[in-house]
Amino acid sequence: MALMQLFHANNQNNLRRNRIFRDRLNPLDAYDDHELLYRYRMSRQTLMRVIDMVRDDIVHETQRSYALTPEQQTFAAIRYYATESFQTVVGDTMGISQPSMSRIVQRVSSALCRHAGQYIRFPTTPRFQQAVKEGFMNEFTFPNVLGCVDGSLVQIKAPSTREDMYVCRKGYHALNIQGICDSQKKFLNLVVRWPGSSHDAFIWNESGVKRYMENHADCGYLLGDQAYPLQPYLLTPVRNPQSDGELAYNRLHQRTRQRVEDTFGRWKCRWLMLHKFGGAITIELKNAIKAIIATGVLHNICEEDGVPIPEDDVPPMGRNDNGDDVNVNDHDDNAGITVRARLIRERFE
Repeated sequence: MALMQLFHANNQNNLRRNRIFRDRLNPLDAYDDHELLYRYRMSRQTLMRVIDMVRDDIVHETQRSYALTPEQQTFAAIRYYATESFQTVVGDTMGISQPSMSRIVQRVSSALCRHAGQYIRFPTTPRFQQAVKEGFMNEFTFPNVLGCVDGSLVQIKAPSTREDMYVCRKGYHALNIQGICDSQKKFLNLVVRWPGSSHDAFIWNESGVKRYMENHADCGYLLGDQAYPLQPYLLTPVRNPQSDGELAYNRLHQRTRQRVEDTFGRWKCRWLMLHKFGGAITIELKNAIKAIIATGVLHNICEEDGVPIPEDDVPPMGRNDNGDDVNVNDHDDNAGITVRARLIRERFE
């Protein structure tokens, strides 16, 4: 009897034990809050908010062939944005083939782009404008500021057509992204279309915001660096400051305008797909543009929700990879000179 009991015990010990696997396609169940932030750059609540936002746009009408759910598609796309890895690498970690990953990124990016107008909005109403101005005034004491504008390069793979146009002044293929931000490091405007060889001033002159400001010059100022033309609604630094007032103006202008470089820096460190640390975006140009806009939407949502950037997984910030910093204009706009001189006289002397 004792021998039988010993045999039974040994037999039980030799039985295969079920291994416990994390469900890689359902990270909300698999990871704690810290791990979610580290891998997806978003909090649990913000991830759920984004899933609900894009659900109707990406849901499959049939479950044939085990179609991925909206949750699984959103997780996969955000994981791609959040890393500098190839789609194959991201797909392998989540059990998704590269062709499926490509379709998922395209589908989710398109869905997020449809909501861009809801989350990336330039202030055109008096109430919205006043809120933005108060933000800059409270933070920096610079009056009447509607936003700060700058360009930033995002590296892409060489396009199949007109690839030479996309070679930026730093020698790689890129898009030159124009961004306008508020004092809270949220984008008020993103222009994602111009090749890396395009100058910041050219992109500005072709933008819808410039046309709006021309027709509403009394609504406030944008602040830009020397790459931009001085205009009544776009204030740049004084090139050769002489008076104490001009020096004080330049100092505050630089400190306030730094906010747009900080915004670009947070955007790229949150979504490492955009960061030069990770190399070029490897998807086709049309889809890369959609993905970049999608990360702009996600950036604003994260800033709105107060989602931090994981400090243990961020490349060195350094100086923002600006599009240009040299003014191509020989003469400043006379009306812009008058507006800037009046501001310096009234507020800085």
